[in-house]
Amino acid sequence: MIVDRNIKPQNILISKPNNSGASARSLATSQYRMLISDFGLCRKLESDQTSFLPTVHSGGGMAAGTVGWRAPEILRGEVKLDEAILDISSGGTPNSGVGGDGSGYGNGILRPGNIRMERFEREVNILQNVKNLDRSEPLGEEGTEAGDLITMMLDPDPKERPDTTACLIHPFFWTPARRLGFLQERSDRFQIMCRAPREPQLVALETGAPDVVGPDWHKRLDKVFDDNLGKFVKYDSRSVQDLLRALRNKKHHYQDLPDNVKRSLGVLPEGFLSYFTKRFLRLFLHVYGVVSADPLRRNDAMFRSYFDSGGD
Repeated sequence: MIVDRNIKPQNILISKPNNSGASARSLATSQYRMLISDFGLCRKLESDQTSFLPTVHSGGGMAAGTVGWRAPEILRGEVKLDEAILDISSGGTPNSGVGGDGSGYGNGILRPGNIRMERFEREVNILQNVKNLDRSEPLGEEGTEAGDLITMMLDPDPKERPDTTACLIHPFFWTPARRLGFLQERSDRFQIMCRAPREPQLVALETGAPDVVGPDWHKRLDKVFDDNLGKFVKYDSRSVQDLLRALRNKKHHYQDLPDNVKRSLGVLPEGFLSYFTKRFLRLFLHVYGVVSADPLRRNDAMFRSYFDSGGD
């Protein structure tokens, strides 16, 4: 394992694949390549090693890393910690500026133009855990999930940050098919849960429902789909569970839907999922949070693959 200790935007390189002679299909499916450069401060950990000392430059007394992009525990002078977790915080810092041109910890609002002061003000914000992730909002539903992951990566307590495996299995990296499958399977499971009295997960699912689906989720749907939705089943437009049930039912009977309803919903899986998630930005993470907060349900054989590194 290599701990970089100096992750920042300037050290993250993005290259486009060589498209010379490539077919139209390969161009459409090509992916950008990301590389990390400048390993001058990196340290190698053995397979059974999780930390090393010291965390400062030998003899210099200066904390490792670049001013404005360092983890809070480095700034606090803490040295006995899991060094591998430093890169989680440092990786979250440049990502906190996604959608903008800087860091979620600010770019010198008090003294714009003074680069030196901007960087030190940013470090004050890092120490005080003052950050703004609003720049992810223009990204829509993906921005909501990105903001959730970045918030966890930037937790001021290194023990509370996710490790690299947990970061990589976060829903932000899931495919549309995987996200849609999770919501559909979760809806099926909610349907068979006890309602008298209601199981804790059903209570948790409806907790904060107005913030997730609004006072009447029917009003967020277009008329074509909403008219079709009410023909066969009646739904409680204040309920998160009923919105999931509507999603599940239309996904299950998608091929039987009229063409105009299909066009409204979009193609499976990406368009269909986006129809719901762009109207209800918090829906997916809300359902995911309800399940992940319950260790018994999380370890359910049906859903275990969504919470471990062995999933798709």
